[in-house]
Amino acid sequence: MGQPNDPFHRQRGYVWSPHLDPEKEQATLRVILGGLATAVYGALAWSAPTHAAVASFHALTLYLIYGVATWLIISRMQRQSNLRLAFTTLADQVLLAVILGAGGALTLPMLWAVFLFLIGAGGRHGKRALALSCATALVGLVALSVLQPWWMINRSAALGIGLSVLGASIYLAVLIGRLGSANRDLALKAGTDPLTGLSNRYMLEQTIGRAVMAISTGQEGATALLLIDLDGFKEVNDTYGHEVGDAVLQTFAALLARRVRTTDTVARLGGDEFVVLARHVTGNHAVQTVANGVHAVLTEMRSVQDRMVNVSASIGACLISPELSPGYRDIAALMRAADRAMYRAKALGKGQTVFAENADFET
Repeated sequence: MGQPNDPFHRQRGYVWSPHLDPEKEQATLRVILGGLATAVYGALAWSAPTHAAVASFHALTLYLIYGVATWLIISRMQRQSNLRLAFTTLADQVLLAVILGAGGALTLPMLWAVFLFLIGAGGRHGKRALALSCATALVGLVALSVLQPWWMINRSAALGIGLSVLGASIYLAVLIGRLGSANRDLALKAGTDPLTGLSNRYMLEQTIGRAVMAISTGQEGATALLLIDLDGFKEVNDTYGHEVGDAVLQTFAALLARRVRTTDTVARLGGDEFVVLARHVTGNHAVQTVANGVHAVLTEMRSVQDRMVNVSASIGACLISPELSPGYRDIAALMRAADRAMYRAKALGKGQTVFAENADFET
């Protein structure tokens, strides 16, 4: 153990970096690629102002305006919206059908965008978005073959493209399913402590980050972070050896995981340090109840592998609430506060719980 005034002696790296928003990424591509296509057809309309060229330019200008509008909306309203996602997925293929209809043979080079939208919808948002994009593209091709002169003459081309869209979508759906399973397996392994099967430090950081975001945006109330250090664990290791020590950690982890609610997260940071992240708590009294449950687990755990053990817990508790200053909601600050409170609990004697104070958040 380090000293209480040196809470980072274990060189913790509590950093949370949210992934790039896929909706904003797709909106950015709309602006960039839509702008390039508009410029190309604008130059064509200026040099050879045929009806098809001018109509194509106007349709692409409409798409560019739509792309800029979606980028602005997503940038200012970053909360995910299934309705917005469905609308933009639908609008991409609808406006592309309008472009293809406006230019006829002149806009055939824009057919690549049909497949770009399929890949973008499926790759970023999954099978439902892919199915919506595919269905909209097929309806657009049917409408073109019925209403647009060039497509009416070349319905066999529309049929071939439609079958290509359907085949590509089915193949993409299969790939998405396989990649999704593989990614879930990798994420599970990457986020799991190999000894206890609990969440590890990486997964805990992600969970804390999501909880803080939910609290900051008013989607949740308070959440409690309890940092647990096992008192007497070193004596168990010294007396019985690491095999029994590992069994103590595994037994405690299993009992604790069964004790907490399904909405809570139990993680092992390493060594004999654990964390409980208790969601939807109503105040310090509720947090104390969670801490009492941790103490009760260790009180009941008197023997492991037929060896008598006497292990308790020093707990530092930190309440993450909407009233907490935004500067104190940083993961590093939260863990530092819980760590300092835990050391005060350890100084009071075994089996104590201490709540973090405002001064504990300061660097």
